[in-house]
Amino acid sequence: MRLVKKIILWTVAVLLGAVLVLGIAAGIQWYKVSRSDARIAIMAVPSVEGGKSDLKLGERFKINAVFSLPWGVNPALLTAEPAEGSQLTAEPKFRLRSLGWGHNLWNADIPLQAYREGDIKQGTMTASFSNSQSFEFKLPPLKIKPVEVNSPDLALAAEMKEKNFAGKMRPWLIALVALLLVCLAVLACLQWAGRKKARIIPPWEFAIAAIRDLLSRVKAGTVPPEKSIAVLTDIVREYMERRFELRAERQTTAEFMNDLEHGKGNLSDTHREFLRGFLNAADMVKFARVPADESLIENAALKAEALVNETTPAGKETGK
Repeated sequence: MRLVKKIILWTVAVLLGAVLVLGIAAGIQWYKVSRSDARIAIMAVPSVEGGKSDLKLGERFKINAVFSLPWGVNPALLTAEPAEGSQLTAEPKFRLRSLGWGHNLWNADIPLQAYREGDIKQGTMTASFSNSQSFEFKLPPLKIKPVEVNSPDLALAAEMKEKNFAGKMRPWLIALVALLLVCLAVLACLQWAGRKKARIIPPWEFAIAAIRDLLSRVKAGTVPPEKSIAVLTDIVREYMERRFELRAERQTTAEFMNDLEHGKGNLSDTHREFLRGFLNAADMVKFARVPADESLIENAALKAEALVNETTPAGKETGK
């Protein structure tokens, strides 16, 4: 029994030693080959896989080339340009064929399909590798046979009857589709009927409404007089800007009045004088802290409303 164990142990040791020696030898060989600047060898030029010559229309096949790559050299890129009448059915790729001592064999596979019968001219393929070597080949010319149609079950297109798909639909499905279409039609009608064109409020109407709202808040005591005069000024400036296309909101009183003096807005002398006095008085309240009371605000608001009414275009008078 002890002898058997020794034999087994010695056998395992010998095997391990052999594996170790083989590994060391392979490492040395790998180092030598990778340092030797060994070149790639072409073992087989491109040809139809399996040597087939009776290719038929639409049949898928491969064209292969075989390369011997030294250890340390790997495939990099494989491309192909099929000739007219044929096409790629997948991306060309390299495939490891076998391992060898100091070199490995690789297949370069070009998957093709012919979509035209008769003679197919030569295409091209290019194989590139990690050691900067590159090879360009002509793909072999092909002769494609037509497909034989012998089946009695095949019908001519003119004899094929159109299938009535709607007739085979389940009744509940037809009813559901019809109900959905009716709902969509009703929603579309309601949306169209309820659609109203948005009315753009003209500047004079907007200004009158804003002035009257301000007066009501002043009388109710919800807005202090000092703030009211600033709000009233903004209303008048916005009206002038929208009505006469002036830059009233972004100008000082002096700049604004200078534009009016030079003819902008086409205002009368009376309206210009009112604006000058109104804006100057408002500036005194806002910036010089001149006290303002409710009667002053009411008087200014009435004058501002009169200005808006008098500068409203003919036929566009606001409601009193």
